[in-house]
Amino acid sequence: MKLRTKLIILVSILVIILMVVTSRITLGYLERHLHDSIAAQQTATVVHVATDIDSTLRSMLELLTASARVVPPAALADPSGAKAFLESRTGLRTLFNNHLFVVDAAGNLLAEVTNQEVRRVENFSGHAFFNKARATRKPLISELTTCCTGTANLREIVFISPILGKNGSFKGALLGGIDLSEENSLSRFGRITVGNKGFTRIIDRNHMVLIHAEREHTLIKAVPEVARLVDAAREGYVGTRETKGRYGDILLTSVTKLGSKDWVVAASYPLAVAYEPVKVVRRLFIISTVVAILGVLVVVSLSMQYLTRPILALERHINELSGKKGKERLVPVSNEDELSRLTETFNTMLAEIDRQTESLRESEDRFRGAFEQAAVGMAIIDREGLLIRTNRRFCDIAGRHDDDLAGLDCLALVHPEDRSAAREIMPTIAATEGEPLTRELRFTHGTGRTVWANTAFSPVRGRSGPDDSFIMVVEDVTERKRAEEEILRLNSDLEQRVADRTAALENANRELEAFSYTVSHDLKAPARHISGIVDMVLEDWGGCMEPAHRELMERVAAAAGRMQSMIDGLLELSRVGSDELRRQEVRPADLAREVCIELAAAEPARQVDWSVKDVPPANADPELLMTVLENLLGNAWKYTSRNERAEVEFGCEYCSGKNMYYVKDNGAGFDIRDAQRLFAPFQRFHPASEFEGNGIGLATVARIIHRHGGTIRAESAPGRGATFYFSLD
Repeated sequence: MKLRTKLIILVSILVIILMVVTSRITLGYLERHLHDSIAAQQTATVVHVATDIDSTLRSMLELLTASARVVPPAALADPSGAKAFLESRTGLRTLFNNHLFVVDAAGNLLAEVTNQEVRRVENFSGHAFFNKARATRKPLISELTTCCTGTANLREIVFISPILGKNGSFKGALLGGIDLSEENSLSRFGRITVGNKGFTRIIDRNHMVLIHAEREHTLIKAVPEVARLVDAAREGYVGTRETKGRYGDILLTSVTKLGSKDWVVAASYPLAVAYEPVKVVRRLFIISTVVAILGVLVVVSLSMQYLTRPILALERHINELSGKKGKERLVPVSNEDELSRLTETFNTMLAEIDRQTESLRESEDRFRGAFEQAAVGMAIIDREGLLIRTNRRFCDIAGRHDDDLAGLDCLALVHPEDRSAAREIMPTIAATEGEPLTRELRFTHGTGRTVWANTAFSPVRGRSGPDDSFIMVVEDVTERKRAEEEILRLNSDLEQRVADRTAALENANRELEAFSYTVSHDLKAPARHISGIVDMVLEDWGGCMEPAHRELMERVAAAAGRMQSMIDGLLELSRVGSDELRRQEVRPADLAREVCIELAAAEPARQVDWSVKDVPPANADPELLMTVLENLLGNAWKYTSRNERAEVEFGCEYCSGKNMYYVKDNGAGFDIRDAQRLFAPFQRFHPASEFEGNGIGLATVARIIHRHGGTIRAESAPGRGATFYFSLD
């Protein structure tokens, strides 16, 4: 195949690949952008619909509850009075489509207003929703039930509000039912559409479709993929995923959980409809690509014909070069383009060949000198392993004269135990296509002593092609081997001493932890007894004590309490040092948010600006990491208690190749010059009268961080808050 043809094919292929890749990237981006855009809009729609549904459900339950509060007490003893009350609630009857009921405290039906001709239930005490409302005295919405529809099929949702007496006792209940098989107050949500082909529905915790635009799809189970998405939504997921529909079509389904009921709102949009614009663009891309490729083929063909014309002329000159002499061997140079520079290079190469021929002769002379004067032993051997030539250093290593070595089998110089390995050297070089080979061999000196040597074998390429001979380079390393053996012996002794010291240290640590745990455990009972006795004394004789005596007893009780707190801290410190470390991937930000929520719930009146940033996951023990965050965030909470506006932040910085998590506050702070005792047990920088504590928290934190192989440090100044940085590996 000619060069011009190859260039045409190569350039055409590159252009085609470039256009195809560009098209794929563009279409892929368009599909992903369209997918994400629809998913975001659909998720927003679902959240909006869910908010509307929550508002409707709460309104219905509030209206029912308001009516329950005004049920006349006489109506609970007189069915006709209860009936009259129900008929008077016109708005409520409209809201529940004439499905209203009044029951007494035992669950017996007193009166009803209903469109059903047949009533299946005379007593509601067998239904879970009634018993729960009676027990909690609170209004609620039931799951699917059959109590009021006159049919055995699950198709009704019941709203129930207790009727309470003046003392809060349960007197009965007002019930409102929604028959999902007919038009009801929630039906309008099923008619909400997404685009021109999308639809919405409400699904309960058992994956039953409660509300749907198409009646035949109501009160049936959701398909498995949607059911799994519903379970995810019930766990807090809000978003969009691809699911398979009931008829096998692929849908973009968005979900979110209602706030007032354990139901999920789902909206789906056919993926094929969503990608219809992409299909149009793809067809246009294909047409334009084909047209562009045809144009490229024509342009490239003409261009290559013009560009390769000088190259063909150069080829003809080279073919005729053997019959030329002198300046005729040089190729004429016509201009200053790339081909002209190539021609000049070719002319230079011809002159270089003659120069190198002469240089080769000189190189052979230099090689002879270097061979004889080399600081390492060198020998030339043939394919049979016979020595052809040796230098002076090789004779010294072998302990023989060069006349004695000429024609000698080199294996005769090798130590008997290494000869089997030496025999494999030549075949190995042949199998690796002439790659140099290095071996450490022992040689027998002419005096009988053993000489260790690094031996390198390199093939010499002959004119005929195959390897005719080999160069063997031998370096005497006997003294180095002796030094290595001595180092290995010393290292072995050192490793054994280190292992013994490490084992002794680990045993001492275990004994110290066991002692700490035992002492702490044995001290708890006396401290608890002291506290109990003081409480009994204050309870029985506190009223008749002198104020000074009572103050002394209270100080004893407070001291016993502090002692119990310190003992608990010691036990916790011992536990974190002895429990097995169970590492797994943990999201520190999620744990930090849990701790912040618990702290805020403990004192809701405090004004604290919490800032928990999204940080990288960590490979850590989740329980121990939770202990770290509880202590650090708890300290930040505690030491900002006197700030009018407290600020607490959790985040992460990447420093020196690892993630450094931090907890920052604007609280009381401390003098950083005392930081060396910050993480020691029972060390406090503030008196207990200002900030309570036992001085164990930061010691526990440091122990956990060090067990993870991490580090911890602090930055602070009095009155300017504190920042604690820690890593976990």
